[in-house]
Amino acid sequence: MTTANARDKAQFVLGAISLVVWFIVAFTLGVWWYVDEETAQPILLAGGIAFMICALPWLAYPWLARRLSH
Repeated sequence: MTTANARDKAQFVLGAISLVVWFIVAFTLGVWWYVDEETAQPILLAGGIAFMICALPWLAYPWLARRLSH
């Protein structure tokens, strides 16, 4: 596998993981905080927290791309 293909595959895998993590965290916080249509601020906060958490898997990007290229 070429380096470019390994990077593309690593981005695809990490993007899928981040998407799933974001939905789980945002939905869970929304349910716990009982966000409804009257309260916009908590849903924005839940989305921001979920975004920060879903960015964590990207710390493994260099390792994953290097592993996939070999």
